[in-house]
Amino acid sequence: MPFIKLHAFFKKHRSSFTASQEDHGSALPYRIVTTCRSSEVAYLENLMRKLLANYDVTHQANEPAVQTNLTAITVEVKCSVRERAGLVQLVTRLAQEISVRSVRWESIPQRSARAAKPAYEPSTRGGSPTIQPA
Repeated sequence: MPFIKLHAFFKKHRSSFTASQEDHGSALPYRIVTTCRSSEVAYLENLMRKLLANYDVTHQANEPAVQTNLTAITVEVKCSVRERAGLVQLVTRLAQEISVRSVRWESIPQRSARAAKPAYEPSTRGGSPTIQPA
């Protein structure tokens, strides 16, 4: 009996629980930063490569962390709203590794079309250049 009520509720409110069609196709950028022991970088990079095989990885870099024996692995990924659950699983999986000291992930803000316009453009007519507000 309770199952029938739940089924009816989800059927009635299905649109509020699913992402819109606009969100399905658009890939959003995320950055994952993992700080780990320097001796375990190769193992963790291999693990991340396996877990991110289905994602569009746009950037990957290693750099020494503040402490001498730690390294920060930075990966930038593009994924849709539906695929974001996989990123949560990745971060959770990395956090369970013994050599990992910290894992953080964040969305990367996209620049708006207005911010991409230059603040100064020379005039095409003869005369002084004009300044446009940013």
